Amino acid sequence: MNLQDASELELYVASFYFVVTTIATVGYGDITPKTISERIFCIIIMLLGVTGFSFATGSLSSLMNNIDTVSAKLKYYMNIAD
Repeated sequence: MNLQDASELELYVASFYFVVTTIATVGYGDITPKTISERIFCIIIMLLGVTGFSFATGSLSSLMNNIDTVSAKLKYYMNIAD
């Protein structure tokens, strides 16, 4: 990555990039960002992707929970009616 002669800012951004890449589990890939602006852009995109995926997963989980609750209430009232 040619970071031997990099400034402290470049080292911190590169380090944070690798932390976010690891936590987001997107992989390091064959094509990697080289400049600070490219790394910051990738960090933002990865964080937005993880946030969006988390929101979608939570919404789906909530929807499934509501369906189970409605189904349980329906079964309860059907048993009372018998």
